[in-house]
Amino acid sequence: MSHSSDGLSSVSLPAGFSVIEHHPDGFYIRLTSAQRATPAIIRSIADTLADKFDRIDLCLDVAHERGDEYASIIGSQVFDYDNDRILSLDKLH
Repeated sequence: MSHSSDGLSSVSLPAGFSVIEHHPDGFYIRLTSAQRATPAIIRSIADTLADKFDRIDLCLDVAHERGDEYASIIGSQVFDYDNDRILSLDKLH
């Protein structure tokens, strides 16, 4: 997978989301927000960032240390840690 130099140039995140950490080689990015992302927002984030980062972690503002993620997007799958399930982005609703 090819990545831009920092993966963040010209990236537009959904309202309320901010980057708290990212790897400059595009291996991962961690996003935080006040509320959990809806399925539509998760798909939008994946559409925007999946070709720039191998892994996209989602966390809440109040719990954003490593390991506090409530979901991750890896490839075409969403890992829903709170509900202990793995979903395809295509079937996310």
